[in-house]
Amino acid sequence: MTDAEIHQLFVEFSAGRKPETQDFNASRMFTLLEDPFSIWCNFYAPAEEAVPENNRYENLKIRTDRHTRDLFIREQFPSVFFISAQNETERFEATLAAMARGEQAIANAVLWNLPQHVYGSVNLLVRKDTAHSRFGNYHYTVYQFKRAHDLKEHYSLQVCLVNQILGQIQQFEPAYGRIHLKGHFVDIAYRDHAQRLTQELAFWNNIRTGLAKPEAHKPPKAAAAPWRVYANKLVVQNHDLVLLPHLNTEMRQCLKINGLFTTLDVARAPLAKLQEILEEPYATETYYNARAYLYNKPIWRKKGCFPPPTKKYNLYFDFEATETFTKDNKSFVYLIGLWDKEEDKYVTFIAKTPEEEITIFEQFYNYIKDFKSTALYHWTEYEVRKMRKLAAAWPDQAAHLLALCDICHDLKVSVNDSFYIPAPSFSLKAAAPAFGFNWRQDDCGAMDSMVYFTSWLKTGDESLLQKILMYNEDDCKAMLYLENALKQAEILESAGL
Repeated sequence: MTDAEIHQLFVEFSAGRKPETQDFNASRMFTLLEDPFSIWCNFYAPAEEAVPENNRYENLKIRTDRHTRDLFIREQFPSVFFISAQNETERFEATLAAMARGEQAIANAVLWNLPQHVYGSVNLLVRKDTAHSRFGNYHYTVYQFKRAHDLKEHYSLQVCLVNQILGQIQQFEPAYGRIHLKGHFVDIAYRDHAQRLTQELAFWNNIRTGLAKPEAHKPPKAAAAPWRVYANKLVVQNHDLVLLPHLNTEMRQCLKINGLFTTLDVARAPLAKLQEILEEPYATETYYNARAYLYNKPIWRKKGCFPPPTKKYNLYFDFEATETFTKDNKSFVYLIGLWDKEEDKYVTFIAKTPEEEITIFEQFYNYIKDFKSTALYHWTEYEVRKMRKLAAAWPDQAAHLLALCDICHDLKVSVNDSFYIPAPSFSLKAAAPAFGFNWRQDDCGAMDSMVYFTSWLKTGDESLLQKILMYNEDDCKAMLYLENALKQAEILESAGL
């Protein structure tokens, strides 16, 4: 193939432009399936409402994955050609040129079909000499690399889309694309996913053209960045039905079909009407949750579960743990933080390595002055489940870990069993703000703290550790704040509503 023919091929599939908002990137398949409201925002939300947020966790994972992937590719395909370009236009041109030369393997490739508004990156194109293509007596197949152990639906659709574009470019559509997962690979048959791919691309096109407006998620993550803040605000302003816990998309649609479009509509409807629309317990749950929003006050669900037992010593604790980024590191609890109610102070136990994990649990155990007179409060079952798992792994420390478990009280269970509250869920990040609590940092969450911890170990920058500690301290204090707020609140009787 001559340079002129390669250029003509580039012109044909670029439509004389580069990818724009109107074009669908295969890497957005997860967003299309799981967060389509973000895609709607890209087209229709006011540009000034976008608030960029640095996803440090995802960025670290991407860097780590890219390094691991490139090492694997070089080992398995010694003659691989890596695409290197200054911009996406040059990258597509270089991909076409490499395919025309017949390279045995092409890494960091990109494929466009902009006349059809689709494009996507390909980790690796592998040459096969089993069929003819426009390039000669060979063709290419798609290899994508994922960090997950298990195959996910959006992986398959993503591979099928770039496989489809590849087939259009080389005039031969491979029957399979390959996905490398952790420890194994899966060959994805294009024909098995072609119909679903067509449906999802049609859905995306309907969003783009304004024919479809997907639902947002529940706050505080109603959409992904940069539209999270805007989506959270919009959901609350519109009294959106997604604010009601426990309802799925089909249930919300049933409410809308019956003329109930907002939480206000639901709150003002008779309970009997909701019972005609929804099965129990969803009808009653929905009715009283909507009423909690209407009056902006908690409503008794069941008495006797709150407040939790108060002891002489009351500690509110939370774990922070790492995640396995590569095959060489190990997940472990690196921080146990607690708010000591009686001492009015924040206490921490920090492990720098997996080997130090047992040490901080011993420090936690030793901090307890009197087990019979102490209550440990946590939110969700994670902390207790983690300690029981460690007890099974560390027989010598099992007695101490199980003794800690025995004095634990899950505040989430207590609050959930006792109240209907004006919050979209019973996650701590949703429930505490409903009563006025705010985390002090916008740039540090559970995922961010993992990245800060990794960076702190490498650099010794104490400011990174302080951000982690502030985040963890706020988690601990949020539990006590919410408990006190509910103790002091005017709680409405459900029987009177």
